[in-house]
Amino acid sequence: MRTFRMIWASAAGWMVDYFLTMLIVPLGYAALDISTISDIQLNNPLHIVVALILPALMTTIGGGVAGRLSLENPTPAGALVGGWGLLMLFDSPLEQNSFTLAMLITQCVATLGAALAANYIAKRTLQKSSLE
Repeated sequence: MRTFRMIWASAAGWMVDYFLTMLIVPLGYAALDISTISDIQLNNPLHIVVALILPALMTTIGGGVAGRLSLENPTPAGALVGGWGLLMLFDSPLEQNSFTLAMLITQCVATLGAALAANYIAKRTLQKSSLE
């Protein structure tokens, strides 16, 4: 039962990550007039924020949701949120350029952030419930 709950929590966290990313990142692309991935310039700070940091932040939020739902195994549930994001990246055809490498490295860091956020939120939730 624990494994099922962890997988369910990570699936819910990944869905939150995916939907938040699909809501926020295209708005940033439109605001910066980015039409294709090849238009992203890694020397422009706004492009880095919109194309790399915001998706990583959404993965961390999704990991927090997974940790909240899976209080018994929060760290693996949060890491699975980022792991599923990595699988989605590897499933799509990627160009061989510096942005792709930066995106993969950022997703790996986001996986770690999602696991840490899941662990932190689960501990806080358990502390609050023990105080009541």
